[in-house]
Amino acid sequence: MEQDKEVGFLDLIGALNRLEIRHLIIGRRAVILYGAPVLTADHDLWVHPEDKKKTLLLLDRDLSFELSHPPQTRRLIVTAYSGMKKYDLFFHKRIKNSEDAVLDFETCYGNSTLIEDEEMFFRVPSIHHLIQLKKIREPNVKDEQDIAYLLKAKQLLKAKKR
Repeated sequence: MEQDKEVGFLDLIGALNRLEIRHLIIGRRAVILYGAPVLTADHDLWVHPEDKKKTLLLLDRDLSFELSHPPQTRRLIVTAYSGMKKYDLFFHKRIKNSEDAVLDFETCYGNSTLIEDEEMFFRVPSIHHLIQLKKIREPNVKDEQDIAYLLKAKQLLKAKKR
């Protein structure tokens, strides 16, 4: 791959899917995939910790990303850069939010929503888990807006099921 070429979000997700790397799209990008009318420049991915080395080697060697830490790092969060694009990769097995709720990757992955089109698929946490993930850091305006949207989306889904 050309080093000057920026790897876009869809290209990265496609590469992860082809290698069967277990990952969830989290953060505001996931809220957008649930239909929220918001924008973000962030790309946050929660990757299964067992797929960490495979993921970082893909980014480093195959896709020429610049990594904040080398592929053999023990760090649980690695930032990857491709041109102007920034991707935050989380490799936690489980994580606790500000309300002391523990979110486990396996549980979130097992209950995730698969969003598909003809050429691509995206795996995002369930709305319930995404709301819990939005509470990992101290509250901010964007997270509060996202949670409000997700709560409304959750109500609409319940109403459709009836």
